Amino acid sequence: MEITQAVQNLNHSVTLIAGKTTVVRLYLRSTSGPAVSVRGAIAVRSSPAEPAGTIASVNAITLDPVQPHDLATCRGDAGLSLNFLLPSWLTAEGPLSVTAVNVVDAGSGIPLPLTGSAGPTVWFKAGPPLRLRILGVRYPFGSPATVRAPREKDYQALVSWLRRAYPVAEVISTRGVVDAVVPPQFGPEDINAQLAAIRSLDMSAGGDQRTHYYGLVADSGFFMRGAAAGIPALPDPTTVASGPTGSADFGWDFDGTYGDWYGAHELAHTLGRRHPGFCGESHDDLLNYPFKDGQLGDETHAFVGFDVGDEALGLPMKALPGDQWHDVMTYCDFQWLSSYTYEGVRRRLLAEDALVSGTGPVPEPAPMVPLLTTTVRAGLGGSGGRPDDRHPTRTVTRVTSTGPGAQAGAGPGPDGAPEQLVSVVGTVNLTRHEGSIRFVNPVDRSAVPPSPPTGQEAADGVQAPTAVLRILQSGGTPPQEIQVPVKLNSELEPSADRTGLIDAVASAGSAPEAVELVVDGQVMDTFRPGGSPPALRTVRSAGTEEGMLGMALEFDQDLEPDLSYSAQVSADGGRTWQTLGVGLKEPTVHLDRGQFRPGDDVRLRITTTNGFSSTAAETALFSE
Repeated sequence: MEITQAVQNLNHSVTLIAGKTTVVRLYLRSTSGPAVSVRGAIAVRSSPAEPAGTIASVNAITLDPVQPHDLATCRGDAGLSLNFLLPSWLTAEGPLSVTAVNVVDAGSGIPLPLTGSAGPTVWFKAGPPLRLRILGVRYPFGSPATVRAPREKDYQALVSWLRRAYPVAEVISTRGVVDAVVPPQFGPEDINAQLAAIRSLDMSAGGDQRTHYYGLVADSGFFMRGAAAGIPALPDPTTVASGPTGSADFGWDFDGTYGDWYGAHELAHTLGRRHPGFCGESHDDLLNYPFKDGQLGDETHAFVGFDVGDEALGLPMKALPGDQWHDVMTYCDFQWLSSYTYEGVRRRLLAEDALVSGTGPVPEPAPMVPLLTTTVRAGLGGSGGRPDDRHPTRTVTRVTSTGPGAQAGAGPGPDGAPEQLVSVVGTVNLTRHEGSIRFVNPVDRSAVPPSPPTGQEAADGVQAPTAVLRILQSGGTPPQEIQVPVKLNSELEPSADRTGLIDAVASAGSAPEAVELVVDGQVMDTFRPGGSPPALRTVRSAGTEEGMLGMALEFDQDLEPDLSYSAQVSADGGRTWQTLGVGLKEPTVHLDRGQFRPGDDVRLRITTTNGFSSTAAETALFSE
């Protein structure tokens, strides 16, 4: 008997996660008589004091004493074991004893004599969920240009694959659609920079610091190779990743999308997992990976993968033989999680969960103080059409300004003046000594990521390269210098340039004048703020196309080249906000209608900024 969730051996050495879909596999051999199709039942109990519950097999198998299958063959084929799906209440944290009760002729129902050892007692351990924000990236491509974006199937398959293969009982996921701020053919470093800036604004709005961010890029225009913006040696959910998706099967994956296992690979990098080095990937973890050729198991390690399937996606239960399937961190075909990666991801998720809970609650953002309120109404549309189309001009309900001395959530600086916090995201090429500051945005204290517990050190002892953010101050105040790690691209080839991302929330002092990106003592780029950010005046409907709702924006004055805006949407009347665009300059923003549900009170917040100060305005859009 074997009790499995994603990968297991007969000693049950892989941790069973409380609440995760669990299958009991019963392996049978007929010793005499004719071939017969059989079904069975097992008895389960969580303690000796409780009555046992009985569960019937979800399938029937054929036993033939003339042509018996050995145990290894049965384990490698879900159709050669009697499979029992445990109800969720039996997989709560704690012990569970399982015993085979009976095996019957599937046709007649006549019981067959059953011999063998008693079943095992296993223990389910509680674990945190995977918290994930998936952002589909839209981009124009072709001539004439058409918009390319992930399919609904791509989102669903990624979440399903993570739920089935990762050591979690639940994937808490949200999704949105963003427009790429750089033209194709962009690379993962461009998308990851955009994701990092978006994540920082989301955290500033009170987001969960344990949330991982992943960008999904459709390959219908061009193929963007995926990458994580670093492989953190310590718990660090700020590490973002992005990757492609499409219908290619690669000769082995025939479920209609490859973005599921591809995304799982890049997300595992954000959880500290490295390449074993067996199928052309880098050899970062070769000495530690326990199985030959990147497999899930081998002759001396009898691990077998198991996919519990997803009925909603038409995916059946499937056994994944350890000598044929490979770890998701390789570049090999037939990918799943080995026990090595499974346990490594589990430990990192536990550490990330403790990272937040161990440092106390993340501060709530300070309430926005209405410094200026304006109401603007224009000509109303007709009474027909969808609720959000009837009044093409929205009412701006609140405008709030922040800046040096007015930043929400900022504390006092060393001289007693209010201190400015800014999110700075940039890209670095260490090989060519190049760098670029991509995004600078004022943020709240909630955007500051929690630090690892004192005394926690990187297991590999590898020192990450660093850069310096030098924040110049006006009035002769000495500049502030902050050392920040360079998060190297996870998929670097040996001969490739060493490229990476810088992503920091830093104190800019009370009178910031400019930000310099310094690498190896040289200034790579300088950011200087523009003029005062204008306020949003009106919002008008710009129509709906391919499920995206366009909103045309009008500001008090045109956006200067050094100014930009971010767009955030709330589906609960303004209690929580999620960023759907950053560094935007065109006066039209698009909202994915698919992320809203019936009853949602949808609001839009537009924040214009010069990097150090900002002006925000909110408006109600519609109620679904």
